[in-house]
Amino acid sequence: MLLAILSISAFAETDTNYYWFYDRVEAAPTGKGVVYASETNEPPTSDSDYAAFKEVKFNTHSSFEALAVWAKPAAGYQLAGWFTSAAADVTMEDGVAVGEETTLSVTTEQVSEDDTVEGYGITPDATYYAIFTKVTVRAEPGLEDAADLEISKIANDTGDKITIAASPVSEDVQFTYWTDSKGNKITENPYTFTVSDMDTYTAHFKGDAILTIDFGEGKYVPFSNSYATSLNSNVMGYRIEEQKQTFYDDDYNEISFDESENAWGYWVNEYDDEGLVTSSTFIKYTGEVPTFDASYKLSQFGFNYYAGDAVILYSKGVQSFFLQADDPYPWSGSLLVPTNEGAVDIASLSPKDDDGNDITYYTFDGQDFVKATSGTVAKNECYLVLSAKDFPQPDKILVANSELAVDVKEVPAAQPAPQFKGIYTIDGKQVEAPVKGINIIGDRKVWVNK
Repeated sequence: MLLAILSISAFAETDTNYYWFYDRVEAAPTGKGVVYASETNEPPTSDSDYAAFKEVKFNTHSSFEALAVWAKPAAGYQLAGWFTSAAADVTMEDGVAVGEETTLSVTTEQVSEDDTVEGYGITPDATYYAIFTKVTVRAEPGLEDAADLEISKIANDTGDKITIAASPVSEDVQFTYWTDSKGNKITENPYTFTVSDMDTYTAHFKGDAILTIDFGEGKYVPFSNSYATSLNSNVMGYRIEEQKQTFYDDDYNEISFDESENAWGYWVNEYDDEGLVTSSTFIKYTGEVPTFDASYKLSQFGFNYYAGDAVILYSKGVQSFFLQADDPYPWSGSLLVPTNEGAVDIASLSPKDDDGNDITYYTFDGQDFVKATSGTVAKNECYLVLSAKDFPQPDKILVANSELAVDVKEVPAAQPAPQFKGIYTIDGKQVEAPVKGINIIGDRKVWVNK
């Protein structure tokens, strides 16, 4: 069963602040599976809730809303993904979601300013097709971006003659073989065969642009290199960051200290029709400002890993990553220091910062960061730096426990993390509206297709 969150725009009723949604999800081909949709995110309660198609009609004050959809294949079939077309020549590029419990955002354009809510329009604002099939293709986990995969017929069935192909996107990536669900290896590429049963073919690769790490039975690896990559769902990525000295007032305004105003408060922006800021007003906070302990925290990050970004990885077993050349983009605020340029001798590092404050260095012992005055940190790993001016200086910093707790054991305990509000890109930049790619909206990661 697959759950996807489809966020769609809508027809706007003229001269009002309401936006009307009229959306449809449909099973394709008919008879190979059923679908369900809900704008309230309520899951189906029984098989009778599913149907060949479902329509959802509602209105809100926002032009960006969520539509939850479920797909249930019939016996002997599997879900190829959600697509914007169900035509016979539909390609994988037409897909809007593939994978279990995918969170996804899709926006559509309003046809004209004259669109009204009468009859909810003649046609749905958007229609999404759940395509059910016998055979699907995928890349080895972690290498989804290493090659373009194709299958000659998305909605295939028993007796169909189909061709699958994998085309590496870089000369530093080479195709090695396919494996079917039984583990059989096929070295032909493209590979043509007749569909006999439900199966998934996985493409495997090798090359200089592919990194493989063996995490064994489960361990943490402090890691950084000169290439960007995307982590697969089997890998946890963490950054150690300074606890942000921010809180919210009773009206949910994010209050922080602004050095230009030498005061605590928040900024309010005015925008023109093109979304550009025309003026900014600083609103001073007059309530009691809470006290903050100097502390740090461990935060889990999403799928994108930037070149030069010092992180801690955790997983089990052998995991592969597709590396892509990129300008270094260290995560701002991370207290981890990368060693991309080469091994670092801790004893050679200055014990003071530029302002004369004591600095304490920590190196990774396989589970935690421990205070260190000597030793070598290998290339493409990282170490931790804490200034005595802003942080306590414990002998050991516990990174996480065996249950993968996200929070560092703080010394001393910090204020609770501020409530997450607004829309952010995956690299932590707040934006006014969702942008193409992965967005963080509330506590969910949402993929915006266009």
